[in-house]
Amino acid sequence: MAATDTSAMHAHAWWQAVSALRAGLREHHADILIAHGEVVEKLAKLHARIPFTTLFSHQEVGNGLTYKRDQAVAAWCRNNGVQYREFPQSGVRRGGINRDRFRKFWMSRIAASPPLQVPVIRQPQNIRVLAASTGFPSLPMFNNHATAWQPVSEDAAAETLNDFIGCRGKRYRGGISSPNTAFEAGSRLSVHLAWGTLTARQTWHAVRQRLAELDSRDPSTPRWRSSLSAFLSRLTWRDHFSQRLESEPGLEFNSVHPCYRDIPYENDPRLLKAWCQGLTGYPLVDAVMRCLAATGFVNFRMRAMVVSFACHVLHLDWRLIHPHLACVFRDYDPGIHLPQLQMQAGVVGWNAIRIYNPSKQLTDWDAGCRFTKQWVGELRDVTVDQICNGDISVDYPAPVVPFAARSRAMADILYRIRKTEKARAETSAVYNRHGSRRPDRSFRARKRKPPAPQQRTLFDDVDSEN
Repeated sequence: MAATDTSAMHAHAWWQAVSALRAGLREHHADILIAHGEVVEKLAKLHARIPFTTLFSHQEVGNGLTYKRDQAVAAWCRNNGVQYREFPQSGVRRGGINRDRFRKFWMSRIAASPPLQVPVIRQPQNIRVLAASTGFPSLPMFNNHATAWQPVSEDAAAETLNDFIGCRGKRYRGGISSPNTAFEAGSRLSVHLAWGTLTARQTWHAVRQRLAELDSRDPSTPRWRSSLSAFLSRLTWRDHFSQRLESEPGLEFNSVHPCYRDIPYENDPRLLKAWCQGLTGYPLVDAVMRCLAATGFVNFRMRAMVVSFACHVLHLDWRLIHPHLACVFRDYDPGIHLPQLQMQAGVVGWNAIRIYNPSKQLTDWDAGCRFTKQWVGELRDVTVDQICNGDISVDYPAPVVPFAARSRAMADILYRIRKTEKARAETSAVYNRHGSRRPDRSFRARKRKPPAPQQRTLFDDVDSEN
């Protein structure tokens, strides 16, 4: 709870989820014991009261802190004769996997068999109830934005999933790039996948069933198929990135590519503060940062843009911006967050270096400045032309740094590294450990090489919809 990547927004999500689960169990005369403290200490106290022989948990792909916690729990179990059993909740393989086999492994775990039906809960027999107080502290006071945070519970997850595959999902493809449409067109399932109120297996089979039920005579069916198929592809990608962190936990602290570990970032605290507070003088960037602070959500393209802006324009280390972004993501998941930070920062080695131009992103995805004006209140009475042209005379900060010169300077640094013989040699090794694989046989038959890095900087846009 005191970790730098944990916030009240996260604690609120945990509390909502466990409260709903607890209410359901209480209807069947069962309950959940909540203890506050370090886990090994609490397990020892519980074991003294009830000498249990087996401990069950899910496999978590977390940060370094939770990884050490899991190691400590395993050691305590060994020392106390307790069997420690962890169960997978995703398509990620504990300890790593040959990337050539990842897709097949993922399909066997997620897609091959439908999720188990929840059994009817009957009144438990011979359950020993602990009457002692757990001493759980009062939760942090949640600010007024809590009402804007997406609800987190199994019921909310089921409602969101059904709404997506039955109504909103038709607009997914083509609707998730704009911050104006992504709140509705996006699945909005990431928060439930992150906190465990929905599983990838449940999601996969629900979407596949919906695809099977589509009527070929309905003129909207092609659009539905295109959108839901695109969503299933991204569901696979979710575990692809989590597998990267599971296979190499150190990437929380260092870039996955060793040649990009000593980039001379400036890390100016003044620029970091302006970026966190949404006061950079770049309207769309500021709107995104303020929206995140209030709601915990923006679409992927906007997330990528603010990371690119921080690293490539403000020259802030991706490790420096990691805690703030983690804390304002309602759907924070280290397995997605950390690999994506590195990718958008351009330190992976084989992906195109994407430098998003906030001005072009504004004209492409918020042409009427509706999203921008919604979240940057100072600009509500400023015309669209004035916002797009930077002709802003109200009390709003001027750009904290120039975009073109700063972004080109960072691009030059990244490409100088990329062109070295050492970097090229390391890229092949890193790609073989972590790169994605095409599902066609012809690719598997070829010698595995990373795709040729794009030797240009995408200053104006990205190559495809994210």
